[in-house]
Amino acid sequence: MNQFKIIIFLIFCIICSCNDNHIIPKQNAFLRIEFNEPEYEKFIFADQKMSFYYNKGSSISIQNKIVSMHYKKMKISLDLKFNKLNNKNDIINNMSNFRLLLDTHVKRSNGVFVKEYENSNSLLYGNLYELSGDVASPIHFYITDSLSNFIHGSLNIKSESKYDSIYPSIQYIKNDVLVFFESINLNYNNETK
Repeated sequence: MNQFKIIIFLIFCIICSCNDNHIIPKQNAFLRIEFNEPEYEKFIFADQKMSFYYNKGSSISIQNKIVSMHYKKMKISLDLKFNKLNNKNDIINNMSNFRLLLDTHVKRSNGVFVKEYENSNSLLYGNLYELSGDVASPIHFYITDSLSNFIHGSLNIKSESKYDSIYPSIQYIKNDVLVFFESINLNYNNETK
């Protein structure tokens, strides 16, 4: 009799499990962007007597000595602020302001990767800071000649998204930042082309 009950129970379980109405949870969707091969073009910032190469896939706007490169498809902008240095205190003040801004983002990040930059031919040096985690500004950098120019840059995300989803976009624009580092000419004048 016990075996009969077990067999009936197993048959009942098999019949009940043959229902086609399975509930499957909806999978999370992630942002996917197809990147074009970057093409670089020379940008001449006559007011600051400098030039650099930028990705033609971005659009440029200028306001109050701030050059913004907008990556509309990714909803990200790369903002460059140009400061003239008049004395030794200006470099100290600019570095202090840069570190204060960086610290506010570092506190919210999961970690920081620092890349030092130095170009002995044009006497420029700087640092690139890449922040991991869900932060509004995952890349910060500065570049200076320590005499008359200090440039601060930051990558700003214009929409709320997860770090894993936008990581490829961050890396794509990070390459543009490295091209900027290599191509910046702070001694540009209209006769030299």
